[in-house]
Amino acid sequence: MAASPVARQLLVCLVGGLISGAVAAGAPSERLVVITPHTEAIRYEFRRAFDEWHRRQHGAPALIEWRDLGGTSDALKFVQSEFARKPEGIGIDCFFGGGLEPMLLLSDRNLAQPHRPPPAVLNAIPQNLNGMDIYDRSGRWYGVVLSSFGILQNTRLQAIASLPFVTRWEELAQPRLQGWVGVGDPRNSGTMNVMFEAFLQARGWEEGWRLLTQIGGNCRKFDRLSSSTAKDVTLGETAYGFAIDFYGLAQVAAGGVSNLTFLLPRDFAAMNPDGICLLKGAPNPVVAGRFIDFLLSETGQKIWFLPKGHPEGPQQNSLDRMAVRPDLYQEFRGVSHIQHSPFDLEQRFLYDSKLGRDRRDVVAALAGALLVDTHPELQRAWRAVTRRGLTQASLQDLGSVPISEDEALRLALGPWKEPAFRNQKKIDWQRWALEKYRRLR
Repeated sequence: MAASPVARQLLVCLVGGLISGAVAAGAPSERLVVITPHTEAIRYEFRRAFDEWHRRQHGAPALIEWRDLGGTSDALKFVQSEFARKPEGIGIDCFFGGGLEPMLLLSDRNLAQPHRPPPAVLNAIPQNLNGMDIYDRSGRWYGVVLSSFGILQNTRLQAIASLPFVTRWEELAQPRLQGWVGVGDPRNSGTMNVMFEAFLQARGWEEGWRLLTQIGGNCRKFDRLSSSTAKDVTLGETAYGFAIDFYGLAQVAAGGVSNLTFLLPRDFAAMNPDGICLLKGAPNPVVAGRFIDFLLSETGQKIWFLPKGHPEGPQQNSLDRMAVRPDLYQEFRGVSHIQHSPFDLEQRFLYDSKLGRDRRDVVAALAGALLVDTHPELQRAWRAVTRRGLTQASLQDLGSVPISEDEALRLALGPWKEPAFRNQKKIDWQRWALEKYRRLR
């Protein structure tokens, strides 16, 4: 017998309620696989926040399976080796994090496929900042936050020790700051390597090395880890430290804004997007695309930008990353730990990632030989030069380097790949530096 209209309506309501309950209590999860060098703090916050967003927007849970192989280089090597074996797809949906370099490399090798977020999301994000792409015009990668390098300062210690507040890199070369500056070893820290390279690109090869050498003379010590450099500023071991933005801002959050501050120097700051791309042959392209959309959305951007405990921010960890949406800086001024917008910078310095990547090992070896391994001799030479009075000739001599910029690139692209040649050059450069510093003393 046919059901009455009332019975049919009751049946529809009952089925609808059962479906709704299933979604809320145990619907099958959408799944995606993401390889990332990001920390557990970032993975936790976005695993949780994306799942909540996906339930609201698409009516089902979303499960992220993270692949963590350590640092960016290891993750990138793994992805490339897997594609060499399986060129149509490697069972991973997204490469997430690691800066701009992996995005460019994967795109150049056609290992990233295009994705186009909804206009409502993408229209809120400038494609370009002072000549730097925030996302690829073809949609192969998207910067989800901006990263830069600046100076972390202990303002409380500066007041006690009558030290100046600085706003430019060159001010760290003042002789009165001897022993008060913290820098990491660019041979062990990718962060510091990029910072040193930025000096050489922004100021030129010879002037960049002169400035780095003077700051090295003021350096208390070269830390193996860049995170240690930031922590030393917080502890008052130093008053100034080279720091990537999120290390610096994390220390400000821990030590308090009345004691610490982090700023992007006025003379130059190497600004780069930190991004995500959809990999070729992604097994779950629909939900992976939604993950990219979420990261770029206002909801996702607030997880990066707002402090722990804010109703729209992260739950357990302040991530303190610079958003790619300019509107958030004004809306949450005084709420976010990030008080300065990169969109307000007037500089026109563009960091050349390919050049930095090509000569990375040579620049690191030069810094090791000229500044780190010979640091005690550099400090003594710097004190002698400042006692005699800073002359242009003495500063040029102190900051001189044994090879030209052209030669550095030539070595990097050829002979540097030979271990015996590489080791001999490091020894030669260190001897050259020792002789220079002893002469200046």
